[in-house]
Amino acid sequence: MARKPMQKRRKTAQKASSDARWRSERYLAFVRSLPCCLCGGPANSAHHVIGIWQLSGMGLKAPDSFTMPVCDGPGSCHEAIHARPEALAYQAGWVVDTINRGLDHFTDEPVVGALADALEFIAAKEDAHG
Repeated sequence: MARKPMQKRRKTAQKASSDARWRSERYLAFVRSLPCCLCGGPANSAHHVIGIWQLSGMGLKAPDSFTMPVCDGPGSCHEAIHARPEALAYQAGWVVDTINRGLDHFTDEPVVGALADALEFIAAKEDAHG
């Protein structure tokens, strides 16, 4: 009796909805209301960190708790963060400052919990690197 060949299981791509990263339009609106972290002018974008702590990558955006206020548009500070490696180095400080402002502003869960978790994560990463 001949055996039937085993069917291989196909790997299925994970759906974006299975991403448990914290998202909050309310917090992002607050971040956009702050002055730009580079120039101090009016910010109109909540920029998610890039290139640090393995929080982002191809098609993957960092949690909303890891954002900073920047001005956006041609020749903007947002573009400068992407274009200049030295600007990338300042992201940790800008995000910590933004989180602390958020903790001063918000008193409710889940915002406070997400921001506290983000600060703890950053401290652990920064301690590990020196």
